[in-house]
Amino acid sequence: MVHREEQLAAKLDIPRAIWIHVLVPLTALTFYFISYSLVLSWLLPEYSAYVSAVFVNKAWRLSLLLAAVAYVLFFVFFRLAEGNRLTFESGFEKPRVSDLVLVLAPLTPVVQYVLNNQDILSPSGSLYIVVAFGVFSVLFIIAIPTLLRVVSSTRTLMILCVAFTFTITNMASLSATSGWYGEGRFWVQFAILGVVFVVGSVLYHNMRGRRFVQLFVAFLFVAGSVMHMVPESETASVERLDADNALAELVGSGTPQSTPNIYLLVYDAYVINETMLGYGIDNSAQQDYLEASGFELYPHTYSIGSSSILTMGTTLDACTELRGDPRRAVSGDGIAQNLLRQFGYQLCAVFPSDYFFQGIGSSYDVSFPKVDAASSRKLLMKAILLGEFRFDLVFDEPSRQKFIDYKTDLLQSVPDKPRFVYIHNNRPNHSQNTGTCLPDETELFRQRLDVANLEMRQDVGTIVQRDPDAIVIVAGDHGPYLTKNCYLTGPSYDVSEISRLDIQDRFGSFLAIKWPTHDFADYDDISVLQDVFPAIIAYVFEDDRFLAAKVEAATLETAPTSGAYVKNGTIFGGINDGEPLFVDTE
Repeated sequence: MVHREEQLAAKLDIPRAIWIHVLVPLTALTFYFISYSLVLSWLLPEYSAYVSAVFVNKAWRLSLLLAAVAYVLFFVFFRLAEGNRLTFESGFEKPRVSDLVLVLAPLTPVVQYVLNNQDILSPSGSLYIVVAFGVFSVLFIIAIPTLLRVVSSTRTLMILCVAFTFTITNMASLSATSGWYGEGRFWVQFAILGVVFVVGSVLYHNMRGRRFVQLFVAFLFVAGSVMHMVPESETASVERLDADNALAELVGSGTPQSTPNIYLLVYDAYVINETMLGYGIDNSAQQDYLEASGFELYPHTYSIGSSSILTMGTTLDACTELRGDPRRAVSGDGIAQNLLRQFGYQLCAVFPSDYFFQGIGSSYDVSFPKVDAASSRKLLMKAILLGEFRFDLVFDEPSRQKFIDYKTDLLQSVPDKPRFVYIHNNRPNHSQNTGTCLPDETELFRQRLDVANLEMRQDVGTIVQRDPDAIVIVAGDHGPYLTKNCYLTGPSYDVSEISRLDIQDRFGSFLAIKWPTHDFADYDDISVLQDVFPAIIAYVFEDDRFLAAKVEAATLETAPTSGAYVKNGTIFGGINDGEPLFVDTE
């Protein structure tokens, strides 16, 4: 008799265990996926496909299927239990205070994102992001398991929620390391969730294992945070002194012979036609247009940097390093702008977004758009929700038409006071920088190039007509990243695989200048883009001694090209070692 009761109890334990540890958790997980999918579609309706959305949309279908199978098993075993009823009157234990440590698991990648973006985040913005995802984590890990403890194991649900929230918040990091864009590898993503859940569940159902998990989570949080902290002395605390700059020292308190208006028109990721031909694109018609409009082309120039902030920051500072906040020079406080301000210039800047102003603000007399203090935190939160730091994520961005209208109005108005106008167009723009090229990456660039060429003609045409005596600089700041993996080649490729085109594709630039007079040849000794303002200053002073402020013509980064670099126009490393970076003699 006792043996039969034990058999019945064992039979009853099987369906009860399926209910507690499988059926309810799977049902809850399906609900999490569906609800998160709905929230994403509500918060981010402008994105048709992205890593997190694709994952949860596939995952809820799989978890629903698994739940259906669990239902069938449940009813089969429940019938074997000869009609015994499941009861949960007492419920399961409530979460303990120590269980709050589990919240640190999904917060670990969030805090790392925040620490990695301190150059654009304010203290309040950083706190906002951590608190927001902290509430998100507490809701799933503590609140929901507490509400469902009458029908399921609190511990099982807590670990399931840790796996779910950690997978969601860690998705952006996973996408960055895996080169995902728009969609990740579902089975890798689901496997991570499953491994965290299974291992956590096994360990968390006894006191010793629970303490180990809590200590492990706390250790990862602290260790990960410390590793991503940047010493303050390396960023904003570095003091900038104009006296340390060669160009500023040469100018001193001098006064230029002339003060023509200066227009710096930058088209992001625009390169010379030699590089374009390497992509199968012939852009010679645009170069012919510029030459016909009175521009001098500098086809062998390149940049010592491969990104907008590094390239334009060093160009506007006429030096080889960024001192202080990385955005200081591009936001209006560069050596070039300060010298021009000293000469009586009004400083103007028109950007498609407030990217260059984030974390520092604008130092220009006139600037567009206005800085949104909340823009950076919105951007980072959006990236975490998307599950990827994708290239089309933007800071506070007015409509493109507003950007075009503003710069057009500015170019059409020519004041009596000399002015410097910096317009940075986000066309044609680089690849999506995930480390994996899209199938139509080059074609997408070609389409954006057409837009950039049209806008360039409109910008140049307006200036030439309204302000014919101005210095007009048309530049591309770096390459579009269309070869190899469409991103940094190291460590994906050995340096022996890096070609001339790969280097042009990252460090290549574009430069054409319209000078007001024909004596510019005495002052336009330009090797790299960073030599532009020493040449401009030499021209307005009519004194070539300012060319002594030219920077060393050597690329500063090696990761973009697996260790290959350029110095004085010569390639060092790779397939074309010892050869010139540009071979087109036209």
